[in-house]
Amino acid sequence: MRSAVSFPSTRPEPAAFSVSSRAFTYRFFLSSCFLVLILFSLAFRHSDVGIFILGLMDFIFCADVLVRSARKDIFAGRLSFAVLITLSAGAGFLYSAMNTFLTVKLYGPSPNLFLYTALLITLGLWALRRLTREKEKTRVFIKKIDDFLPKSGRLCVGRQFRKVFANELKRGDLIFVKPGERLAADGIVRKGKTSVDEQLITGNMLPTSKNEGSRVYAGTLNKSAEVYVEVTEVLGHSALMNVIDAIKKGELLRSGFKSALDMLSLWMIPVLLAVSGVVYAWMLHIEGIEKWFELLGIPLFILGAACPAAIVFVAVFPSFFTRSGARAAKIKIQNIHALEELAKADTVFFDKTGTLTYGELRVSGVYPARKVPEKLILQTVANAEQLVDGPFADAINLYAKEHKIQTKRLLCFDVLPGLGIKAVCGDDTILAGRTQWLEEQGIKTSAKVATAAEAVVCVALNGKFLGYLTLSDALRPGAKETVASLKKMGKDIILISGDNEASVAVMAKEAGIEKMNFNVLPQTKAEIISNLRAAGKRVVMVGDGFNDIVALLKADVGVVFWSGKNVYNNWVDILIKRRDLFPVSYLFTINKKLHHTVLYNIVLAVLLQAILVGWLLRQNSFTAQWPLLLGGSLAAVLIVFLNSTRMLKIK
Repeated sequence: MRSAVSFPSTRPEPAAFSVSSRAFTYRFFLSSCFLVLILFSLAFRHSDVGIFILGLMDFIFCADVLVRSARKDIFAGRLSFAVLITLSAGAGFLYSAMNTFLTVKLYGPSPNLFLYTALLITLGLWALRRLTREKEKTRVFIKKIDDFLPKSGRLCVGRQFRKVFANELKRGDLIFVKPGERLAADGIVRKGKTSVDEQLITGNMLPTSKNEGSRVYAGTLNKSAEVYVEVTEVLGHSALMNVIDAIKKGELLRSGFKSALDMLSLWMIPVLLAVSGVVYAWMLHIEGIEKWFELLGIPLFILGAACPAAIVFVAVFPSFFTRSGARAAKIKIQNIHALEELAKADTVFFDKTGTLTYGELRVSGVYPARKVPEKLILQTVANAEQLVDGPFADAINLYAKEHKIQTKRLLCFDVLPGLGIKAVCGDDTILAGRTQWLEEQGIKTSAKVATAAEAVVCVALNGKFLGYLTLSDALRPGAKETVASLKKMGKDIILISGDNEASVAVMAKEAGIEKMNFNVLPQTKAEIISNLRAAGKRVVMVGDGFNDIVALLKADVGVVFWSGKNVYNNWVDILIKRRDLFPVSYLFTINKKLHHTVLYNIVLAVLLQAILVGWLLRQNSFTAQWPLLLGGSLAAVLIVFLNSTRMLKIK
């Protein structure tokens, strides 16, 4: 989709896509005016020469961009929508002009096709305006991307601190970081202990404990205590900047942009030429070759009138109703072409935290020590955690509230970064935190704690071990069913995460995923996807979080679970605004029905127009046939519209 890596080449895009949508916009509105004037002139039987002049002006001032695009496409060996409209409108205009000025009238059921030609030009401009605007919107809007960069840092100069811009820091500088501040550069902790929120880089929602010698990253949030950090990499070469540079400098345009109109034109142009040629040859055989000139009206009329006006809407209407139907199911399809790529994909990557799972810790079990009531351990840990801010404390406080535990007033508490909480409640001293920390305090814990695969909070009261709680992130509803459904389709499913092996393995097993990658940084995720695409694989990335954005952009299709805090929501193909994972498999159903609806529309549009043109040719009279041609063509548009409304409800 969007990558700086070389992938198997695709056919060059039609020339019309290199034209600004603004050029089509101006011409569309001008052509609409000419269309109304021609309709008015025909209705009130104005001069044929006057109608010709209106048609000529429409061709010169409005259809010029279509003609230029068609010429480039023909020289490049492409049969595009611009070629189809130019061929049909040109044939219709030539037929009409010859009947206007020549004394010998051409064979045909109508004196001129100026109105239908103007209609085709207007609709052609509208369609290409829409397509070019859609393509332009695929360019990533990165205005807010720099908001993630740290702006300044405290440089240690002797025993004093001097605030400097983050990009002024150099390797070897020592910076001082307070709690609640973002680190100004990549570095190593030289003094102090703290916990750092690295979700921006790793995707892990749990703060990471940092001691002396630990590596830290620019843009991550210092949560707990003051630390001194030695800069090892300037901001311009930091892990965060690598992510941002990949977004800014990478090829972020969705490649392989295909229009249903161009694919339809590929076979429709040869069919129109073949049919008009066969009918012309047959008429020469019937009427005699001496009437070759008058009979030229037959192929010109077929070329000018057989291109259905409804053809413009065969994909537009279904796409519109598909988006509306999906929106009702809380799925926002921002790139309708991604559905086709999704169906063709070989490999589907799932991020873990916030994608396969909710990204929210919950208490999954309470395990009291022998002869300790469960309510006592809950009461004790709730007292200690009631004023603490963090994912562990939030999960415990929520669990205590659900079980109607009334907390008591704390006298004091101390948060030890990466270790736990020490609190005083009345005459009681409470410790709640890591197993190793309680062991260091001389409190013997249970041997079962070591076998727990989830996050553990051990609880002690006045030096006595009360038991422990396990906390885990739950799978989204539908995760197992969606994975099973994708496997049934023959997709290769891989779980990829920045979390540790144990937590990733647990979720992979629970979801039914055999392949997994763990401890993976954002750039590595993107490299894995790029390598697969370079090997000819089609890849879907289902993710959540800023750290996934490069991988999402590198994939053929990027699917994201929506978050109001994500500035990149408008950059991806599909947004899911639900808490379950069923929409991922639901997208395949949408694509299948969309494909069928477009196919039915094509058959309806072509068949109805063929019947209309065939009936008009059988009349072969120069009566006022333009109302029949116009009315029949618009009736076909209405039928295509009604058929497309089926996409509002997808079962």
